[in-house]
Amino acid sequence: MESIIIVGAGTFGLSTALQLARDGYKNIKCFDKFPVPSEIAAGNDSNKIFHYDYVAPSAKPNSKERLSLEALHLWKTDPVYKPYYHPVGFISAASSDAPLSHDKEYYEELQKNGLRNYRYISTPEEFREYLPILKGPLPNWRGYVLDGDNGWLHARDSLKSAYEECKRLGVEFVFGDDGEIVELLNENGKLTGIRARSGAIFSAQKYVLSSGANAVTLLNFQRQLEGKCFTLAHFKVTDEEAKAFKSLPVLFNAEKGFFFEADENNEIKICNEYPGFTHTNESGESIPLYRMEIPLESALEIRQYLKETMPQFADRPFTKTRICWCTDSPDMQLILCTHPEYTNLIVASGDSGNSFKIMPIIGKYVSKVVTKGDKGLDPEDKECWKWRPETWDKRGQVRWGGRYRVADLNEIEEWVSVENPTPHKLE
Repeated sequence: MESIIIVGAGTFGLSTALQLARDGYKNIKCFDKFPVPSEIAAGNDSNKIFHYDYVAPSAKPNSKERLSLEALHLWKTDPVYKPYYHPVGFISAASSDAPLSHDKEYYEELQKNGLRNYRYISTPEEFREYLPILKGPLPNWRGYVLDGDNGWLHARDSLKSAYEECKRLGVEFVFGDDGEIVELLNENGKLTGIRARSGAIFSAQKYVLSSGANAVTLLNFQRQLEGKCFTLAHFKVTDEEAKAFKSLPVLFNAEKGFFFEADENNEIKICNEYPGFTHTNESGESIPLYRMEIPLESALEIRQYLKETMPQFADRPFTKTRICWCTDSPDMQLILCTHPEYTNLIVASGDSGNSFKIMPIIGKYVSKVVTKGDKGLDPEDKECWKWRPETWDKRGQVRWGGRYRVADLNEIEEWVSVENPTPHKLE
């Protein structure tokens, strides 16, 4: 069997390594700067949303819908992932009409055809039926209560579970200076090796690049990828307060933010919702900047979200602040294909904020390309996920909130953190 190198031991990399190992491949090496779970990985988190669009039995799902449905099945059944899936429910909300316009049309059509029964709620009292923890005014909030299998995933523990199973099946992991890859080496239309920060060179017959937003530092994606970061904060609750959050549905306001039940450390994670921040260099590429602090404006938005929903916690000190990165493609579809110039390089990127939801299944599709080339995908997936630099300028607005536009971290003058809550500049 062929030797395979995977660059990146995050969501896509671990899923790919696990699938290949389950398929019997024995010579797999996975490289990352940090041990799993990486301290800079977006997946190194206590909870991620699991939300999927219902597809009628008579309808053919598109590529994105099918990935969600297949992932849902594995979250329910795969012993590596099943313990970390929490189908507590999901409420999709907003404070103005535009973000809910698609939801309204979609849910009403499902109800009209007798396929799903979603409830519309529009008063604070109706929201509190599902989340008694909500003591705030919820000004102009309205939304839909989703039935079925939506909820949240314990991301960090899922990564650790997949990692342990990979090791049990013989996958070799390389971390530290040897694991931090700084260059892809090529000759005559093929990769010949990868160079690590240490200077060491490693070679294989096939290579998978699945290093998230960092991928643009190793390969020219011709502007197909745009790294974006999003902000979050945690605050501590008591044992008694944590019980009040237990098994509550995820509350997502498309303009304000979302939160989950308390984690194992009795911390509540709050995310403000907005279109994201880039961090562009002189060449126009968005290069990740990893910080355990957040822009002041994000901190204020998180506080405002708490005032509207749970004012009893609005002044609670933050115990963690963080920015984490995802990688958007212009059309929000994956880039999963053999590289057009390097015949032994498989690119797996363009998660567009959906990577963790599809973690159990994405490795299946990456492994198809690794073992069979692009012809291993069905024609629809192959067309949808192809290398497509001609689309780089087709980006649209897909998220709400904040400034209602993508901003750049270079614009941010004031930051805050747990260690330094006074607004300050980055050093």
